[in-house]
Amino acid sequence: MSLDSTVAAALAAFAIGVAFGALARWSGFCLRGAVEDALTLPQAPRLRSFLLAMAVAVAATQALVLAGHLDLSKAVILPKSLFWGGALLGGALFGVGMVLTGGCGTRLLVMAAGGNLRSVVSFMVFALVAYATIRGILAPARILLMAESSVSLDHPALPLTVGAVFAAAAVPVVLWRRVPARHLVAGALIGLLVPAGYLATTMLTDDFDPMAAESINVTRAGGDALVYLLIWTGAKINFGIAFVGGILAGAAAVVAAQGDFRLVGFDRPIDMLRYALGASLMGVGGVLALGCTIGNGLTGVASLAPTSFIAVPAMVLATAATMKWRWRKQT
Repeated sequence: MSLDSTVAAALAAFAIGVAFGALARWSGFCLRGAVEDALTLPQAPRLRSFLLAMAVAVAATQALVLAGHLDLSKAVILPKSLFWGGALLGGALFGVGMVLTGGCGTRLLVMAAGGNLRSVVSFMVFALVAYATIRGILAPARILLMAESSVSLDHPALPLTVGAVFAAAAVPVVLWRRVPARHLVAGALIGLLVPAGYLATTMLTDDFDPMAAESINVTRAGGDALVYLLIWTGAKINFGIAFVGGILAGAAAVVAAQGDFRLVGFDRPIDMLRYALGASLMGVGGVLALGCTIGNGLTGVASLAPTSFIAVPAMVLATAATMKWRWRKQT
């Protein structure tokens, strides 16, 4: 008995999510952590891990495209217009938000699997606000901003040379200093999950009901997952929902193996406000930028999406500036 293409893609997404969640929990993989390491540690292990993931994702994805095994012409991350205003503003908002919450959307899921109740609440707020920005009360403002700050693109993707130069520049930085092997192993394997996601949504599709070509991203997927839980009997699972569930399962498996499950809550009521604000900024920012740190930093960069090459620097700069501001306030 053959599986329905949607179910088959969801199972593949769940497996990819399990791998991501396990690797991220084991290594501490996180763009926010990468920026923090760059500002505080000479070795910057999480920065090197993230850069390696990006380089591997670019090389593997574009190799599949060149070999004719992958067609990204209709990929979700490659729209026909460049929403540059959303990339800049959304990237900046996301960067500020993930400092306030202690991690991006995927990191919140990974920490939630270990008993971090702050991350549970933050992810729910993030997912709710993201969905409201896509289809709810915040959608009109997003549409207005999109109309005022978008330009048409003749070619949705950047030239292949851009990806080649980026990957070639990232590798020496990764190898410049010795870091624990787990960071490099996790970075390389996580990078391979991007082409795996694309293959799942392109090779397992039904010719009569094709799926959009997409890969790992949790901004829209988080909102979809929340709605799916609320209206399960009237909803269909998709790639993103299954990926979110897989992250939780994979991270939980590592937590169980290491025996480090521990309930952690808010210390003060004011802390909950800070986390909720940060999660809201990430929800809005992730939608405006067309993706989170994973959706832009890995899937978008690997796809040579122009939006991602604007959004990721905006995220990094906003994260660094917010971190320095918070450190000054604490001294």
